[in-house]
Amino acid sequence: MAKETKEIKQVEKKKKVCIMGFATSWVDTPFNNSDFEIWTLNEAYKLLATKNIPAGRINRWFEVHNLNSPSKNNQEHRNFLRECQNKMPLYVNEKYEDLPNAILYPRKEIKEYFNQNFIQNNGVGAAFTEFSNSISWMVALAIYEGFEEIWITGVDMAQKDEYAWQRSSATGFIMFAAGKGIKVCIPHGSELCKFPQDYGFETDNQVRIKKKKRKKELQGRKAQMIAQIEQANKQIKLIEAQIHQLDGAITEINYDLNNHIV
Repeated sequence: MAKETKEIKQVEKKKKVCIMGFATSWVDTPFNNSDFEIWTLNEAYKLLATKNIPAGRINRWFEVHNLNSPSKNNQEHRNFLRECQNKMPLYVNEKYEDLPNAILYPRKEIKEYFNQNFIQNNGVGAAFTEFSNSISWMVALAIYEGFEEIWITGVDMAQKDEYAWQRSSATGFIMFAAGKGIKVCIPHGSELCKFPQDYGFETDNQVRIKKKKRKKELQGRKAQMIAQIEQANKQIKLIEAQIHQLDGAITEINYDLNNHIV
């Protein structure tokens, strides 16, 4: 059975934590700074291996997905989690027989904590339920445990078809932390908590101007290529017509050869 958090032996708790994802800014993670706890998730051990960073540098590991799903239920990942549970706190979403030392993520406590100031059950107010990704659960736990500084590296949530819909949740928890006076670090390369201009006060900025110029340039090149395709298609049709004429002439000669010329 999974154990409660308080039963798991942990190293002395730090005041700073860095939550690491998979985007390019993960290299900004302060691995060499012993003031930081480093938290990561899922299959990040593959990423660490590319820079020869031992998994043992991580202080806590999170895997809150369904481990019986096809994408997670593979031998390599399961073997890592079995080893991980004996070396550091491993947070999971439910009890698994082969992970007896894993910790159940304190979902109930976290949801109650972040809903304590939401007016509910009065016919109008509703609960806060935007816990839409692993990073949000991790940031929420860091806030709940009272960390004084939170870094978030390797997290962009920029892909429109996959992660962008989760960004508002992560942003909400980040701003909650900042509002509580917790120091927050978001790398320059991350799209979290960033918008290219101040709405209502700026119509454009240098980034938008540059992007618009680049867009116009690319659209111009695309138009040229489309024109080239259209011209090429005309040439192809002209050549095809000439081939058709030649085929007709060849057919006529073959007829003469087969029927009139001995």
